[in-house]
Amino acid sequence: MRGSIPIALGLVAFAAAPRAQQTDDTAWQPHRATKVLYAGWPGGSREQAFQQFLEQHFDKVGVIDLEKLSIATAKDYDVVVADWCSQYGNDGYQKRENSLFGVHVQLDPEFTKPIVAMDYVSSNVRNQYKLDWL
Repeated sequence: MRGSIPIALGLVAFAAAPRAQQTDDTAWQPHRATKVLYAGWPGGSREQAFQQFLEQHFDKVGVIDLEKLSIATAKDYDVVVADWCSQYGNDGYQKRENSLFGVHVQLDPEFTKPIVAMDYVSSNVRNQYKLDWL
């Protein structure tokens, strides 16, 4: 009897798992239509990983070089994910000792797309009208 309880609980959990996944997929369905633009370091491993991840969850995903981000390049998207390379030699990027650098992105004050700024990219974007202290 004692051995059958864990087995029964395991079967219940196993049987419920597909239904839980289906419920999650149904709940997410309205959000799949969100059009996401990933703007980052071209050809980097982070770009590839983000693109694969985003394509699993959104119907329209674009990828561009962050330095090319503008009103025109973002016009067909609802939200922008801004990212850049690792400064510390992580994720397959070259390590830059004593030479940290920022991306050169110029956003006009009229740029109104929401931006999810990853890591230190927010410092560059904040100075371009998009972020400020609350």
